[in-house]
Amino acid sequence: MLEYLSIKGFAIIDELSLPFNPGLTVLTGETGAGKSIIVDALKAVLGEKVDTSVVRTGQDTALVQAAFREPALDLPEGIVSSDDEFIVVREIRREGRGRATVNGTMITIPHLKEMGDHIVDLHGQHEHQSLLKTSVHLRALDSFASLDPEILEFADVFTRLMQTRKRLEKIEADKKDRLARLDYLRYVTSELKAADLHPDEEGKLREEEGILGAAEKLLYTAGSALEALYQAEGSAVETVRRCAGDLRQMVGTDGRLREVAELVEGAGVQLEEAGHFLRAYTGTVQADPGRLEEIQERLALIASLKKKYGPSIDQVLGTLEEARQELALIEEGETDLDTLKAGEEELASLAGELALGLSRARKERAPMFESSVQKELQDLAMDKVRFSVSFRPVEMKETGIDEVEFLISPNPGEPLMALRKIASGGELSRVMLALKRILAGADAVGTLVFDEVDAGIGGRVAAVLGRKLQDIARHHQVLCITHLAPVAACAHHHIRVEKAEERGRTVVRTRYLAEEERVEELARMMGGIEVSSGIVRSARELLEEARD
Repeated sequence: MLEYLSIKGFAIIDELSLPFNPGLTVLTGETGAGKSIIVDALKAVLGEKVDTSVVRTGQDTALVQAAFREPALDLPEGIVSSDDEFIVVREIRREGRGRATVNGTMITIPHLKEMGDHIVDLHGQHEHQSLLKTSVHLRALDSFASLDPEILEFADVFTRLMQTRKRLEKIEADKKDRLARLDYLRYVTSELKAADLHPDEEGKLREEEGILGAAEKLLYTAGSALEALYQAEGSAVETVRRCAGDLRQMVGTDGRLREVAELVEGAGVQLEEAGHFLRAYTGTVQADPGRLEEIQERLALIASLKKKYGPSIDQVLGTLEEARQELALIEEGETDLDTLKAGEEELASLAGELALGLSRARKERAPMFESSVQKELQDLAMDKVRFSVSFRPVEMKETGIDEVEFLISPNPGEPLMALRKIASGGELSRVMLALKRILAGADAVGTLVFDEVDAGIGGRVAAVLGRKLQDIARHHQVLCITHLAPVAACAHHHIRVEKAEERGRTVVRTRYLAEEERVEELARMMGGIEVSSGIVRSARELLEEARD
């Protein structure tokens, strides 16, 4: 419920503060007094788009503040309510961007608009034109039939179905690239697995290549050394042994030669060991052109793989592992694709069942809806009208498989035709009021605002309209701008809006009317400039009758 509205520097309003109460509140006044400006300010504080031209001449900023009490409202994240009350402030700047806050916390205008749609339902002078849209017809029928749970369930399944189909479409679109990638990865893993590389392989091969390439030179050098050191007559080993023996004989004569004799003997031992090693070595080294060619081919393969997949064997092996992992993911994806297709079929089947169920429920409740609307229209002086709901099957969408359109025959003998084709503005306005009346109990929005939606209505119909607004006010707080006395007489609260001049500037002033003031205002609305005692008497009777 709207508790109060404060406006500063908005259009011709310099400063205004209005408290509001439950029930039906009417705002009346001369044309141009500023009634609709108050509604425009309310729209602004609820997140509607506004032009900077609404800032009052001579001021830089317009400020609108409103307090609401909405126990069941889910506030945007980060905003906390106090005792289910929250205060919204909208600042509109002539220069630069304005801002909005809820309970002192900044909020974006789109989020404010989304929140505002849940707390106030605004019906402007031309709001009945929305009845030209068949989407409005469908929402009205669904609201009357209390189908929100079924619609939400279907919408959830339909959304998941569309998301699944979108994923499948993307997979199909990427299929060519995916297949090419799959072929490439399979080729890479096959080639590198066949190569069977090892991290330290290249170094060992190069060492072996060097030995085989110099085999003859190695054998010649080792053989010559073996001959000179060990095998030839007068070899180094024989010479050292003889020297060692001679020195050992002289140790007894001069003990100082002991150390050198031992050194020479040690050298002889080492020379013998060298000879044994060379003899064994010459038996292991041999020229093998076949093995050399094999090694060189292997090294050429390694060089080729390094050029394609990395500058080192470690990086080539890393490429192999990455290719294996990606290949596994893609192959798993093929399995996921099958799962996704199965899921799409399951969702499509479920969505179809829910859509059919929703369509049946709509058609079952349509006759009661037709009867209710027709009765309301008859109360609004459309006595001979026939009203019907037409169904047309459409391709499944977020609202189901039905397109609903209202048909009307305003006069006897005329066929039912689309409301958008034959209804006048006054007839559209009455249909809209009829819908608001029968949907009042189902509408979760706490506050309804009607801005001169009674245009084109008069006489007995106006009195009926006032009663219907009273009835709506049993379920909602209702604010109504009206020029019709029978409507104003039905209000629980009556606000008079006036223009005045102060210090050379036009300002807007409001006040709640007491009993006698209400009679005077109703008389003015009934009689215009000349208000006779008879009109005043009629106004008093009108007020008393509305209370009965």
